[in-house]
Amino acid sequence: MPTFFCPSCFAEVDAASSTCPQCGADVQAGRDRAYPQRLLHALKHPLSDIRMTAIEALAQLQPEGAAMAFADCALEHPRDPVQGVAILRALERLPRNPAWAAAVSRLVDHPAAVVGRGAQALLDSMPAGMVGGSLSPDHLRALIDDYAGHAQASAYLAAQGRAAMEPLRVYLREGPQINPQGRVFAVTMLARLGDDCVIDGLREVLYAHPLHELAAPLRESEYLVKDAVVTHAAARDYPQRSADVAFALRSERLPAAVGAAGRLGTGELAPELVRLLEDDVLAQAAGQALTALGPVGQAAILEALPDLLAAEPVKLRSRLAALRGLLTLRDTGASLPPMLSASGQGHHPAVAAACALFMPAGAATANALIRGAVGECRRLVDVCRERLLQPDYRPWLQGAVEAIAREPRMPDIYGNQHALSLEAEHWLHALGHTSTSRGRPDHDGRPLSIFKL
Repeated sequence: MPTFFCPSCFAEVDAASSTCPQCGADVQAGRDRAYPQRLLHALKHPLSDIRMTAIEALAQLQPEGAAMAFADCALEHPRDPVQGVAILRALERLPRNPAWAAAVSRLVDHPAAVVGRGAQALLDSMPAGMVGGSLSPDHLRALIDDYAGHAQASAYLAAQGRAAMEPLRVYLREGPQINPQGRVFAVTMLARLGDDCVIDGLREVLYAHPLHELAAPLRESEYLVKDAVVTHAAARDYPQRSADVAFALRSERLPAAVGAAGRLGTGELAPELVRLLEDDVLAQAAGQALTALGPVGQAAILEALPDLLAAEPVKLRSRLAALRGLLTLRDTGASLPPMLSASGQGHHPAVAAACALFMPAGAATANALIRGAVGECRRLVDVCRERLLQPDYRPWLQGAVEAIAREPRMPDIYGNQHALSLEAEHWLHALGHTSTSRGRPDHDGRPLSIFKL
């Protein structure tokens, strides 16, 4: 059961009492005060554990006047160094301002040496350039742009709390820099502030300075800054989040936006994600996002596949997108319409192999899969080799191995002819042995595996 005290004399009173039986003070009036004010008043309580609870709560709430109230509390109990140290830790979490500096200065002469030394250390930790307890714009800029000193800047800005928001936004409004470290750091620190207005600052950076309008060096730098913005903004729930992710994906092509589209289930972006399968940088993230979208992502890939397969023989980007889309469908357990799965004939061996993943076992399927299994696309290689391990393919393995042995060179995904790698040749040899051994153990008594070599 909670214990209630008179706000005037701190005598224990009944929960239903409206006046204090000891001093006659109006108990209800004290209860009607705002919670932060009651906490500040609790610093005067005679019981140490009540004061310690109030100190911790005030450090989190950071109401106006907390710093000076902490100093008063510490000086009123000079023989309580434990409380004094707790107050120093609470002061360390408060924003640095003139009142904070004045409160900490009062504690430098605290009778408890540990408290005095701690207060002096807090004052010494104030960055150079502090004017009246706050940083001037020039020194704030210097602090952020000193990449080696970001640990100090992080601690200082965290202690500033919401007071750091506007200085950070002013810094970010200065625009792109050749080196993105300072701006990425400022975005990160801004995102750590627990204020709803943080989103306004992040969105301001996202929409300012479109990447296509920047010179190449600045564009590459600001690309990283905007990507950090989307990473932090997408983690918050706010009304414009979906629109911001869509803008970042469609206009700026940011990796964080691609990932966010999948995590947030933004199905209307599925067609854009399919188009990004052509992009070597964003293809993997786009495939993962389409996988996360489930049936909506599958439907978008299936809708685009006919055009991609039609253009694949002459257009490299369509070939890459078709291959990646087929592998994504396979990863999600989707089925391919018979017309599309049979369309692998006449296509690049990698695309034909990916189509064969959706076909029943047979001679043509085995021939297609084995060409995918000796290619250079590791993702395709692994799934084709896994499929060929299934017993249904055993009748056609030897013929498939012999057929590919008559083709000393194979095209890579770009159409360039290459000899098979040594690893692929060893794998084919082991596969041919497996197809004729009918599962007999090899010479050392272990079952033969095509992945052994």
